[in-house]
This record gives sequence, C-alpha cells and structure tokens, in this order.
Amino acid sequence: MNLSNKKRKIITKLSSMGTFITLLTIKSNMCFAANSGIGTAEVKTATDNIKRVITSIAMPLGGVLIFASIVVAAIKMIANANNPQKRAESIGSLAWICGGGVILGASLIIAGIIINVATNNTGNLLGG
Repeated sequence: MNLSNKKRKIITKLSSMGTFITLLTIKSNMCFAANSGIGTAEVKTATDNIKRVITSIAMPLGGVLIFASIVVAAIKMIANANNPQKRAESIGSLAWICGGGVILGASLIIAGIIINVATNNTGNLLGG
C-alpha cells in the first residue's frame, strides 16, 4: 500500500514537471520571437539607480549597523567587566562585527565592479 502511494506521487511529480517543461518551451518561442532590445537610456537609468541605492542606502545603513553593533558590544563588555567568561564572549562578538564589515565592504566593491564591467563605465551595455 505504501509503495503504491509513493509510485503515484512520483508519477504525479514527473507528469507535472513534463507539463511545466512543455509549457515553458512553448512560451519561450514567443519570448524569443519579440525583438524588444534594451536601449542605452534604460541601461543608463538602471545603472544610475543602482549606484544611487548603493551609495544612499547600503553604505550609510551598513555603517549605522556596524556602529550600533560596536556600541552594544562595548556596553556588554562594560556590564560584564567582573565576569571573565561573559566578557570574553562579548569580545568575541567584535570579530563577528569586523567580519560583517568586511562582507559589506566587499559586496559594495563587487557591485561597483559588476556595474562598471557590464556597462564599460559608459552607460552602454556591453555587446549591445
């Protein structure tokens, strides 16, 4: 009884995947048939928006979060000054804060590199 239920579930899943793949193939022909290229103005606007979001939101928000985390860790260290084990735990949290700062900085650098490579720093999408 249990084996037949498993077979039914597998057959149902396989038929669903087959139907999905078939519909995707049919719809992709319609998508590729349309020739709606992205113009230079759209690419320029999109990259400007991404740069604006990164510089106006991600960097300040990351800085505020890192600063707040350092303040909280410092308060924990002060509060646990007489307990060496808890003080060591709060000092260990500084390593996590530094790691988060490094990850934030690296992500901003990588995002800038990707935008500059994709647009060749001109606003024109490469290859287009």
